[in-house]
Parts: sequence; structure tokens; C-alpha cells
Amino acid sequence: MDLLQHLEEFATGVTRVEEEPTSDDLLRWHRLFGYSAPDALDVIAEIRENINGRKLSEEKWDLLKVGKEAEGYDRETYEHQLHLWSTKSSARLHPSHLMRSRDTATYIFQLDRPFKDIKTLQRAVGVSAELRRGQGEEGETTDFACVDSTVKLAIEDWLVTQSPPITHRPTFIRLSLASKDLSDTSSHPTLGIESSLPQHRAHEASHSFAPTQTEYPVWYFFYGTLMDPHTLQGCISIADLPVMTSATITGGTLRTWGRKYKALVDGPPTGEVDGYAYRVESFEQEEYLRFRETDVYEVVRCRVALNDGARGQEAVQGLTFRFRCQDKLDVD
Repeated sequence: MDLLQHLEEFATGVTRVEEEPTSDDLLRWHRLFGYSAPDALDVIAEIRENINGRKLSEEKWDLLKVGKEAEGYDRETYEHQLHLWSTKSSARLHPSHLMRSRDTATYIFQLDRPFKDIKTLQRAVGVSAELRRGQGEEGETTDFACVDSTVKLAIEDWLVTQSPPITHRPTFIRLSLASKDLSDTSSHPTLGIESSLPQHRAHEASHSFAPTQTEYPVWYFFYGTLMDPHTLQGCISIADLPVMTSATITGGTLRTWGRKYKALVDGPPTGEVDGYAYRVESFEQEEYLRFRETDVYEVVRCRVALNDGARGQEAVQGLTFRFRCQDKLDVD
């Protein structure tokens, strides 16, 4: 940065006319950072008194303005966000990323500059990511990072704070697959149960909830087109027709969306849904299913009653796909 540019940016910070914070301003600070009104006023006063604090140039704010205002920022709150990232170890997600994230999507990007591997990403931004291996454009083995929407926001915010600017940016590809986030300390999420309540949490450290996040093989209950063995065979890419078992689950009810798709939602404790169950053998098979169902569904625990004619009924802990977009359900 040359001297003239430095003086211009310094003048920008000194001469900016600041108005008294309004109630809308205080609400913005609370929504983004969780500050109470008195705390927000103190922070605003401190920022305005510190003329040497981190200030965005007019040119940089003009580039960022549309996108950041869409996320709920104004210029002052975004400058404060940058300050937090530079002074509070970049090694953790700020709560605002959780608040700004409106989707449960998963993203992948190729590990290249500026993040050559997962460890480089963790050291720089302080976030974790799942390593995936695939093929590059020329068929070579390529490493990818798989992240959720909150981590994606953290990476994007870290990139804009770097000086000199980083010109090579990762290209995020949105993966539309059903979310799966099974708790180790409670039964959350479980069909038909508000599983975050205390009575559904572990009372002993040794207690475990089944199925676990990485448990395979695992029973899956199907209630729509996946009840057809040929459809399931094509979906999970297996050589032989899958052996499926007639089954029933409780705690749910079936609705429709898009006028043709079945949607399993929470129902009364006695509500029963009939379908078929299949033991999914691996993470790869499960991921095929999650991609097929897309992110309008989520994987949840359920109790599956297997209706085996030879052995009678057997109850197992399994998983199923619950519809998560209530606003898309058809009106009965």
C-alpha cells in the first residue's frame, strides 16, 4: 500500500459521519453477535473512538456491500466482524456463522491454493473438514474438502480479511443430500420424539444411543419408491436384488409434497407407517441413498418392527428419512 492510499483510508475512518444507533441498529448487533443493547452501545462507542481500528476502504466496501447487506450486515458491523476474526483466534467459528446459515447443505471444494490439505485449512481458518478423494478433470486422484454451510461462511470470511488479497479462491460445489447428524449424548434426532428434551439424554457416561453416526451395517426403513427392490438396487449400485423385509415404524405419519412424493413427518406416538426395511452395508451405500433423497429430507432414528413371517416380529433400532421442509407439504 502506498502512502497516498494509506492516508486516504485513514481519512475515511476519521471523517465518516456517524449517526446515533437506532433500535434497528441495536437489533442488528444482537442478531449478529448476541450483544444486549447496552453492550452493543458500548462496543459501538469504543469502535468509533478508535480511529486506528480496522476500517474498510470505500472501494472494498463497495465490492462487498450487496452480499454483506444480504447477510444482515451494515458497514460498521462487518468491520467489527473482521476485527473479531483478526483478534479472537481465527481457530473457531463465530456464533454469527451459525445465525447467518439458513441451510443444511453440504459443500465440497478441491484442496489447492490457498489450502493444499486439511491441516493447512485447520491452521489457517481454524475449522475442521472431512477429506474426500475423487477424480480431477484429467482422471487423476484429487483431494476434496467436505464442509457444511457454517464452515463455508467461516472460510469465505477468512479469505476477505487477508492482506495481500488472496486471488485464488476455492470453488464451492453444493451437494444436495439428506443431512445426517446423530447425537452421541441423546436420542436426537428420533422420529416422533422431541429428542432434545432432558429425558431423552444419557444419564450415564457409558450410555450409547443406537444407531451411531458411523454404524454399519444399519437397518433403513423405506416407505416410498425405495420399497421397490429394483429401484433400491439401482440406487445403491449392487449386483443382486436386495433382500427386503416387510416392516412397520411408529411415531410418524405420511404426507405428500409436490403432489406426488411421499413425505414422512412426525406423528402421534401410536401412529404407524408400513413399508420395507433393508440393511445398508456401508457408508458408500448410505451416501447414494442420501443423494437420492436430497436435502429436503434428513436421516433420523426410529424403532423398526421387522415382520418376518418365519420368525414373527422383531424390533430393531434403525434409521429412516424424515421430510424437513414443512412449508413444501401439500395441503390435505
